Amino acid sequence: MTVSLARRFKVDVSTDGVSWIPLKGITDLSTPEKATTVSTADYDNDGFDSSEKTLTSWSVVAKMNRQVNAGVFDPGQELLRATKYQFQDLARAYVRWYDRNGAPEAYSGKALIEYAQSKTAVADVEEITATFDGDGIVSPISNPVSVANDPVITSVTPSGAATGSLINIQGAYFTGTIATSGVKIGGTNATTWSVVSDSLIVAEVPTGSAGSAPVIVTNATGASTAFAYTRAA
Repeated sequence: MTVSLARRFKVDVSTDGVSWIPLKGITDLSTPEKATTVSTADYDNDGFDSSEKTLTSWSVVAKMNRQVNAGVFDPGQELLRATKYQFQDLARAYVRWYDRNGAPEAYSGKALIEYAQSKTAVADVEEITATFDGDGIVSPISNPVSVANDPVITSVTPSGAATGSLINIQGAYFTGTIATSGVKIGGTNATTWSVVSDSLIVAEVPTGSAGSAPVIVTNATGASTAFAYTRAA
């Protein structure tokens, strides 16, 4: 008989609940539920109490090593960091967690985010803890582990790059980017590009005019939403 492994869960985050970014570097994960119960005891219970659940709340607590890839922080962690010191919708994000082996345990919901750094001494590996405090319903979902994803772009830096300059395209699901036409800047193929990881592409800006030059990444599944970018000549 085998037992399940602690690392079987994956976690994704999103700003809109549609385009998801994998959360990397997780070292510990918990998904507690806290129920509110009301006593339903009556004279027929012979002095024994009974209860009914009337409300419930949920949360996800993820501890992560602060990951850097080619000088760029993990985009999922950066999405959470951006909620710090914010209010209302800017302090919220969507989260989904699911069994990486395809089992039916999979959930999604919107949450308030608490983002905290720890282990920042000289000899430590920096750690962050993200707490997702459920904001309303958490819903069972179809396990997305077997579903191929379109690329997602979260940032393009530096801004205002000119012809021949290198830009970092950060996001998710870049593995399998189409070799001949997978990275377009202002509708033109990037001069060259390299898929550094599933979350980072380094591309050379092609010849073109200064101004709006949306960036699009395409893999075998489909194309990303165009990411607004302004380039120099």
